[in-house]
Amino acid sequence: MITNNALEGNIIKYYFYKIFTKRVFLPLIAIYLIDYGSVTIAQIALIASITGVVQFIMEIPSGYLADRVGHKKSLALGSFLSALSVLPYLFWPGYIGGLVASAGYFGSQAFVSGTIQAFMHETLLALGHGNNYSKIMAKGQSFGLFGNMILITVIPLTYVLNPKLPFILGFICLFLSFVFVLSFKSPPKRVPVEDGIRKRTIEQLRALARTIPLMRLFLVFLIYGIIAAGFDVAIVYRELQFKAVGIPVEYFGLFLGFGSLLAAVGARFIHHLSSLSPRVFYILDTVYFVAVCLLVGISKNPIIMVIAFALFPAYDRTRNIIFEDHVLKEFPYSHYKATIISIMNFFGLACLIWVPLVLGGFVGRLGFSMGYTGFGLTVAVLLLPILLVYGIVSIQRPAVLKAHH
Repeated sequence: MITNNALEGNIIKYYFYKIFTKRVFLPLIAIYLIDYGSVTIAQIALIASITGVVQFIMEIPSGYLADRVGHKKSLALGSFLSALSVLPYLFWPGYIGGLVASAGYFGSQAFVSGTIQAFMHETLLALGHGNNYSKIMAKGQSFGLFGNMILITVIPLTYVLNPKLPFILGFICLFLSFVFVLSFKSPPKRVPVEDGIRKRTIEQLRALARTIPLMRLFLVFLIYGIIAAGFDVAIVYRELQFKAVGIPVEYFGLFLGFGSLLAAVGARFIHHLSSLSPRVFYILDTVYFVAVCLLVGISKNPIIMVIAFALFPAYDRTRNIIFEDHVLKEFPYSHYKATIISIMNFFGLACLIWVPLVLGGFVGRLGFSMGYTGFGLTVAVLLLPILLVYGIVSIQRPAVLKAHH
């Protein structure tokens, strides 16, 4: 029998798990592949696009699989594969190796994305803390970001000792995340009120149609997806811009650590955004992203550039918690939470197929500064009509579904 103490232990373990889930060698990937693998900027953009296709294909099936076979099993598989994805950087540097490593990592994250949120939401429901999802998840994100800030600041410094050393240490960190997953205690399975998976699914879909206009839900996921992809892509050229303005490679991790510090501090307060109306939140979400893109585009001073790029992860690493909180409040007792969150993430991955090509096209033709300016303005033009339509179809937020749904 799983006790409350064991389930509460999941929360503490989750905090430590979050420290080791990131690729702490991230600021070095582009430089490493270019310097030691003869990879071009165009190939870097192509790797990002192909990686997006892989995760795009796997996102929803992996979420459904997690709901069927068990959240912990899916988390263990994804965490183990993410650690293995580092090995091509060590033994096969170059375009193909970089592609395999990137696709392997993000493919493995498809088994984690949506699943860890569902696992923690089930844990919190079992403990009677379901309404505190955004607060607890944000606290875990903050804790993880503080730890990750230290790792991503220190580990890249070892690049000057041996270019492969940061990747070896990165493998160890990702493997530790796998170890923490193995220590999780699965919350007890809830007995469904209605018999039959098909019947429960149909009832949940009918409830969705009754309580939320599908067009409104589609627009919310689209807003989330476009900006989520934008945040992911915007940092692809970060290290190349740092290098272009003369910042030493060994300092890249220090500046990324600064971004993690801002994100960690912001995560302690991000749950307050849940009090905003959805419409206001989505507008602010869009304005923030476009404004930072323009700041990167107009900045010439290295210090301003570092601050501008730090603003991307400062918000991006926690914004999804607010979106997840909204969605999970609609389906608090669903047996397909990982699938639902995966559908939301699917929109981001769908956009991740074409958004890298847009930014890559601007940067390739106009250079870094004008490229980011054009990219930010393009995102604004794309989202403006979506936000306007959302304002038209938006209605008062429906009440949370009752347990019998």
